[in-house]
Amino acid sequence: MAKQTQVTLFLLFLLSVGCGITGSKEIQKTEDTYVLIHGGFHGAWCWDRLKPILEKKGFNVVCPDHPGMGKELYNYTDSVGLLLEQQQRPVILLGHSSGGMVISELAKRYPHKIKGLVYLSAFLLPDGMAPPDIMEDDTISIMQSSLIIDQDKGIVSVDKSKAKQLFYEDCNDSVAKWAIDRLTPEPIAPKNYSEDPQVDGLATVPLKRFYIETLHDKGLSIISQRRMQAIMPCDKVYTLESGHSPFLSQPDKLATTLIKISNILSKKIR
Repeated sequence: MAKQTQVTLFLLFLLSVGCGITGSKEIQKTEDTYVLIHGGFHGAWCWDRLKPILEKKGFNVVCPDHPGMGKELYNYTDSVGLLLEQQQRPVILLGHSSGGMVISELAKRYPHKIKGLVYLSAFLLPDGMAPPDIMEDDTISIMQSSLIIDQDKGIVSVDKSKAKQLFYEDCNDSVAKWAIDRLTPEPIAPKNYSEDPQVDGLATVPLKRFYIETLHDKGLSIISQRRMQAIMPCDKVYTLESGHSPFLSQPDKLATTLIKISNILSKKIR
């Protein structure tokens, strides 16, 4: 009986080792690249807690830096477009907040370079609609009351006394302070984004679209997020119990969601 038990344990050990090896190979075999597009007032620094987690799982992670984008939305799109052209394989584009508008524009210009789109508490807008249209009657967001507009300098900045509640409410104090110290002003955006150059005549290529909604968001509230999802349905929606910046408050949970999305796009799961 003891000998049978030893054999059984040995077989279980081999099975567990085999599963571990298989799982490791699956992680290393991923060829997916995530391109992470930050939102307004932020820079590539905002991904510092998420990026190493994804890299440890075997992903390539690219974080373009374009702080203070404001009305330079299409300049940001141009610079990321050049980066996409350099990629050997289609990438997964993630846009946070106003970065959602960037990835939507990139989807029009470079569909052959994109494997899927991920909107993280981001603007997912149909043509002809601007952020104020979506956020009208949003009683949860404190975005407008948290901004300081300097018409003389032509810039808008975040009131740093309100930044934690706005962006980092569920972050610990040290992480929130680290992020707040790095926020930058932006040029005042034009009243009508259509004043910027548009790309016409591109064939529409269907791309899989995912939305990661953040339930306790005071920047772009769940009201506005779900309004956009109703107008522009996504292939799948994930929900995080977080504020506007889960890449800082819960990077592990966000990474887990991004792995699931990668698996769907790679047809590893249905």
